[in-house]
Amino acid sequence: MAALAAATVWAWAGPAAAHGVGGRTDLPVPAWQLAWAASFAVAASFVALGMFWDTPKFRSAAAGRVLPGPFQKACRVQSLVVGAFGLLALAVLLYAGLAGNTNASVNIAPVAVYIVFWVGLQVVSVLVGDVWSHMSPFRFVADRSARLWARLRRQPPEAEDPDRGAGNEWWAVGAIFGFVWLELAFHDNAEPRVLGIYLAAYTAALLVGAAVLGRGWLRDAEGFGVLFTKLSAMAPLHRDGGSLRLRAPLAGLAALPMRRGSVAFILVVLGSTTFDGFTRSSIWLDVAAERTGWGLTAVNTVGMVFIIFVVAVLYRAAIAAMAAVTGDTERELSEVFAPSLLPIAAAYTVAHYFSYLLLEGQQIIALISDPFGRGRDFFGTAGYLVDFTLISTDAIAWIQTAAIALGHVLAVAVAHDRAVERWPRQVAVRSQYPMLGVMICYTVIGLLLLLGA
Repeated sequence: MAALAAATVWAWAGPAAAHGVGGRTDLPVPAWQLAWAASFAVAASFVALGMFWDTPKFRSAAAGRVLPGPFQKACRVQSLVVGAFGLLALAVLLYAGLAGNTNASVNIAPVAVYIVFWVGLQVVSVLVGDVWSHMSPFRFVADRSARLWARLRRQPPEAEDPDRGAGNEWWAVGAIFGFVWLELAFHDNAEPRVLGIYLAAYTAALLVGAAVLGRGWLRDAEGFGVLFTKLSAMAPLHRDGGSLRLRAPLAGLAALPMRRGSVAFILVVLGSTTFDGFTRSSIWLDVAAERTGWGLTAVNTVGMVFIIFVVAVLYRAAIAAMAAVTGDTERELSEVFAPSLLPIAAAYTVAHYFSYLLLEGQQIIALISDPFGRGRDFFGTAGYLVDFTLISTDAIAWIQTAAIALGHVLAVAVAHDRAVERWPRQVAVRSQYPMLGVMICYTVIGLLLLLGA
């Protein structure tokens, strides 16, 4: 029965949209009971933190400890391997998108971009660290081009400031919004030619920008890199000064740099994932059910922008109330507490896309043997069939629900740590009442959307 249900959903969704398996209606308790239970867990964690967490802990743990020499050597080797793999993967995806089979079900581009890359690397970034900083083909090409240009001009490689153009993430806001618009709003998002043109345009824009504005601009303008770097602040591994270090999970959020546009970037990511859940609600299905083509794209675009706006308004309302309590400026507080939203963004990714990655993601095993849909079998895996019995629908539902609750509890902990670092204990606790209200609101909304209420 689990296999049949999953297969039905997969057949309905196709490889096009990066959506989870839909609303959960098979849990042993009603959705409203789960929402109340999760809200109680968030509130209880707030009370416990106020009683026992009276000094900041994350800032001092953010640097972590340097790992022994063998780990450092392994990290350098890994950097070279994943760097070469990233360049090869981009080349394969560009060719698959621009010249491969136009049938999305046999072309590697949709699965590789929407599942393996977009969802998989978010999970890897949270659990392991910033792998993308070594894998990024954009940084690889920009760095090598800068070195080659320096040699041609007979200048030392360090002549160009690697931080030139850095400090502004508004470009990244536009870049990530463009991708989530393509993923969630555009009516033909899985068409290989569409993905090929998108990848080619994105690559060209980044490399031209890096050549003109500097490699620092590329680092802060490349939307995926900015997202993966922010998510990796929650990971136990990170690099500092070239050394691989081990630290407590979440600790990196205390030292996460906030640049111009960083708050908007986080809110766009969080709001777009919330919109993905909203598209499976009965309200949205009534609005968009009979729309197709550009009409559907227009409705989806308006809906996504509206949900992002709602998420942003809730956050700014909490910040305004916090500023009234502490006397600090709203702009400053907005930047200080924005990292506390990242555990929620990570939780929403797991909740909405976990089953999608685990089940539909298996398609990559067959597609790597025939990436262009030409009937080849390079690695002998072209005949692999997706195993929909890998995990039960009940297990998926509970993991998704637990992710929502845990993400908000961790967000409350991060916000509380920032508060006690900034103000005396009593002021810190009072300042977090508005943030607690927003966290509970996010929890209820996230669960109701996830569970198909």
